[in-house]
Formats: sequence, C-alpha cells, structure tokens
Amino acid sequence: MNLFIITGLSGAGKTNALRTFEDNNYYCIDNLPAKLLPNAIQDLENNQIKSVAISIDSRSLNIEMLPEILEELKLLKISFKLIFLTASIEQIIKRFNESRRKHPLSKNKTSLREAIVKDQEILSMIEDDYIQIDTSNLNLTSLNIKINDLIDSKLSFHIHISSFAYKKAIPLDIDFIFDVRELPNPFYKDDLKKLTGLDKPLKKYLLEFEETKEIIHDISSFLRPRIKKYVLQGRKYLAIGFGCTGGRHRSVFITEEIANVIKNNNNDLHVSTFHRELDV
Repeated sequence: MNLFIITGLSGAGKTNALRTFEDNNYYCIDNLPAKLLPNAIQDLENNQIKSVAISIDSRSLNIEMLPEILEELKLLKISFKLIFLTASIEQIIKRFNESRRKHPLSKNKTSLREAIVKDQEILSMIEDDYIQIDTSNLNLTSLNIKINDLIDSKLSFHIHISSFAYKKAIPLDIDFIFDVRELPNPFYKDDLKKLTGLDKPLKKYLLEFEETKEIIHDISSFLRPRIKKYVLQGRKYLAIGFGCTGGRHRSVFITEEIANVIKNNNNDLHVSTFHRELDV
C-alpha cells in the first residue's frame, strides 16, 4: 500500500493537501481518530486499496496516542510517509480571519492565538521522521506542487531543492540553507535583468565566473557525504534551499545546477526542485 499520513497545525493547509491526494485518485480519510489508524489501514489493505491518504490532527480523538500508534505501524511492517504541515502563528491567524472560520480548539474564553499555541503544544509530541512542509509563504498552487512531488516519488529517499528570496523571508522547512548572494548579480545587466536562472543566456553568464564553478563544487562536496548519511540513517526526505536577494536569478540557477549534480551521482534518489518566487 502507498500510504501517506497527514498531520499538522489547523490552518496550515491539511484540507488542501488531502484534496491534492484525492485529485491523484488516493482513497482519503479526513480527521480519523488516531486509535483507529491500525485497524483502518488493515481494512483498507484487505479491500485491496492501493493508495491511501489519512489526515489526523489535534481534533482527533486519542491524538496523544499518535506517536505510540506510529511505532505500532512499524512493528506491523506497515510502510508509510508522515507529512507534517505547519505555518507561522501570524499566517494562521490571517487565514482564519480571512475565512471567518473558528479554530477547532477555540472555546468561549480562548483567543485564536491561544488556540494555535495549544495546537502547537499538542502536536509537539510527534517526534517521528516526518516530512515537514511550512506553508507560511506558499499559495495553493505551490502547496499542490510540493504534494505532487511527494506523490510522484517512487523511490524511498526524496531530495527537494528550492530557491527563495531573502527579502521575502527564509523558508522554515529546510534542512540545509545556502546563501549564494556572493555570485555576480545578473540583475545589474540590462540584457539579463528580465531573465531567470532557468534561461540559457543567464546560465552562460554565471558559468563564465570561476567563483560560480567553485561554489557548485564546494556545495556538491558538502552535500555528498551528508546525503549518504541520511540514507543510511533511514531518513526519507531532505530539503535544501538556496537564497539570493530577489530569488529569480542566482538562487534559481544554483538550485538547478546542484539538482543536476545530485541526479547524475545518485540514480536511485528522487530529486525535485521548486522556485518559490517563480512559482514553478
């Protein structure tokens, strides 16, 4: 069975993530009580359901049992990927205010901020090896791309490499972040300013500099043993981020270059890329 378990903060995008799984012909269950998870999976397997996505959050009954239940799944040799969706408190407050929905943990004398903090506290007990997705700076399309990347991954270890602009905040769901602002900035070249790091003329320009080749070599050398270590540790996901000022030129270029290096050296790994400021 291809099984995804989705959890995380209310307002972080679990419903939209589950909808993406549904669009990919997954059998989806929303807000399943944690205690029912092993039996539900066994029933689905008995009915030969091959692709399943199950959402469990702080609304669920017996949520405090989730870490214990995840261990039980491992003992039963049930393979799964755990996705944890999160976002900043400020972003979640904004989303609830815009939707005019009530937070599931809000009560008469509980403020929205207090409910979010309580949600964080409840879910902080989850220490499993999960795939974290911070949706603070993601729109619906960007979240769908990330979920589709995970769905499309047929291999056990997934490396996700992304570019971003420092002036628009650093993503929080990254294991390794690299600052590539030391490279020459194509923004100041009239013929390159409107291009992106995906365009050949801009790539050619940056590769003319020895420092560009050095940074690609140095980052690749840094990542190579760490990727091997992560695989040996049994981890399922590694997130790498590259930042520059505007997130359209240097970081995009380096993201693509490093992704190609990793792909060429590791045919058995799934590598995906995402450029936040280009939304591709």
